[in-house]
Amino acid sequence: MTSRSTVVRNDIDSVAEEVDRCKSVSDLVFLYGGVGPLHSDVTSAGVAKAFGVRLAPDEEFEEFLRHLIGDHCTGDRNEVKYFEGFLRQMAQLPEGITELLHHEKLPVPLIKCCNVIVLSATNATELEKQWDCLIELTESDGFLVTIESYSSKRLTTNLTDVETAQPLSKLCLEFPDLYIGCFRRSRQGPLVISFEGKDPSRVQAGVEALCKKFNAGAFSEVN
Repeated sequence: MTSRSTVVRNDIDSVAEEVDRCKSVSDLVFLYGGVGPLHSDVTSAGVAKAFGVRLAPDEEFEEFLRHLIGDHCTGDRNEVKYFEGFLRQMAQLPEGITELLHHEKLPVPLIKCCNVIVLSATNATELEKQWDCLIELTESDGFLVTIESYSSKRLTTNLTDVETAQPLSKLCLEFPDLYIGCFRRSRQGPLVISFEGKDPSRVQAGVEALCKKFNAGAFSEVN
């Protein structure tokens, strides 16, 4: 279940604040982009700050980068100097918490820092490829086996938003371990209330608690 999707500014503090906020309440945090030689490529620095560590050279990652972009270097002295600086900057990764995730289809490994995974793709095609490789790694290496599956239930009702707003707000306080969301598929359609969480018994308890706040038959369960 994706619990949050956010676009952050290209500065270290913004990245660090968002990673720090998400890493403590989420099984996994995925970052896309911001890995490169530009001044706006601050993903690694932001992750390092969120975990309270410094950036340090990663020789293995630098070697992968060297093979990936080395062919583009013509041998001009100034270009070589720039190239070496480029490599050193990109190969700076959070110290002591970084694991490189290797896949035969990827020229450069993915970066994993505790429960934060950085996808270095620069376009949608690369992102899709990296995501598919990450899923394959999950299935083959089992490095995500600690993640528990989520349970979910959905209710529909013809009650108005005004009628359900306060009871739902109270329910969120009673069940902080559940994600409780609401939406309508159309303006005049029924209100759909979703309950998602790791513990099926807690999900069921949340559903029952909401139903008790209204008359019998106010809600119908849907798949």
